[in-house]
Formats: sequence, C-alpha cells, structure tokens
Amino acid sequence: MPDHDNSSRTVTVPTCDHGPVTVWEPDWCTGSETEHQPGGYRVDITHASPDYEFTVSTSRGTPVVLRACFEQRPFTERPPGHVPFMNVEMDGDWHPHSSDDLRRLSESLTAHADRLRELADRLDGLTNAFDATKGTTPSAANPKKGRGG
Repeated sequence: MPDHDNSSRTVTVPTCDHGPVTVWEPDWCTGSETEHQPGGYRVDITHASPDYEFTVSTSRGTPVVLRACFEQRPFTERPPGHVPFMNVEMDGDWHPHSSDDLRRLSESLTAHADRLRELADRLDGLTNAFDATKGTTPSAANPKKGRGG
C-alpha cells in the first residue's frame, strides 16, 4: 500500500526492483493503487487524474464517446517521457496526447461535427422526400454515398 504524505505531496511506493521509492505526487493524481502499483516495477509507477468523460445524449442513453485523464510516468524511458500528458481513450485503446495533439484532436472533432450537421441536413431532405411520396422510396436517396460517405 502506498504511503501518502499530503503535506509534502510525496508518495512512497514499494517496488520489487528498487525497494520503497518516494516520488513527488501531483495534486491532480488520484493516488490509487492502480496508478502506483505497489509491489510492481519502479518504471510502472504512474500518476493519473480522475477520468474526464465526454458523453452524448441519444435515444438509448448517454454513452461515453471519449474518456481522458492527465497522466505522468516519472520513471519511464518511453514516449511521451517524464512530463505530464493527456491520455485519451478512443475505440477501446488509450492514446497519449501533448497539448498540441489535443488541439489537433479538437480540430478533427470539430470537422466531424460539421460533417454530422451536413448529414443531418441530408437526412431532412430524405425524410421530406419520403413524406412527400407517402412512403414510397424517395429519389433523394443516393445509394452511391453509403455510410462512409
């Protein structure tokens, strides 16, 4: 079990390869055993914030579209290195992001939102054509532009 000292914001984590390791703990770190992995390897010590969940409202509930958290790995030798980063969960996998990466992700999501608005307008046309023909197949549908676009 990690030993927390809130006054100095450090945590001592027992490791199997370096014994007790005392590290500075960021104020955003949850301090859970999952991140600090007592008894694990020093390189695996991780600081992580609570998850930020990005949800959407649907007719079937409110699913999580993206999940993100701040993270830091003080002893890693792999990218993104020792500095804090934002870990973003997409499609079941976590992807480390720098602040510039987050801005690019935001721009991509904005472009996707624009595309969804275009598709909503197209759906309005399909619905209106369907209503106008009283349920027959509307000619407004373009079978060459399927789900991908």
